[in-house]
Amino acid sequence: MTTILLAYVPSATSEAAFAFAVEEAKRRDARLLVLASERAPDPRKARGVTDQRSLEERLAETGLEHELRTVPRRDDPADDILDAIEHDAVDLVVIGIRRRTPIGKILLGSTSQRVAIESPVPVVLVKPDTFVAPSRF
Repeated sequence: MTTILLAYVPSATSEAAFAFAVEEAKRRDARLLVLASERAPDPRKARGVTDQRSLEERLAETGLEHELRTVPRRDDPADDILDAIEHDAVDLVVIGIRRRTPIGKILLGSTSQRVAIESPVPVVLVKPDTFVAPSRF
């Protein structure tokens, strides 16, 4: 079975990535592996998150086979994502990205950039205003 990994932290970027990952998993009849930071902000207070239900509730509502894995907060969350790709037979990675200035891209590395460069499997980078889910999850 195909496995899609979603990196999730409550934010508008992750909400767009969540919607894309769910639709892609349905299209491919795949399972979702969701990596969520253990010290993520409270979803009720996170900017851009309008759904107040828990992530587990929302995943269960999709009807997809899924695993929600909480990972420790690290300086570089890309390590957790790259480890999961290797150890969990991941076929596709979905990450939300925010818009950054050209200077910001040069000066600051990012988790999404590192994963996109180092991942042995395809990575989809989803901007918050480019994917609108056709249904509610």
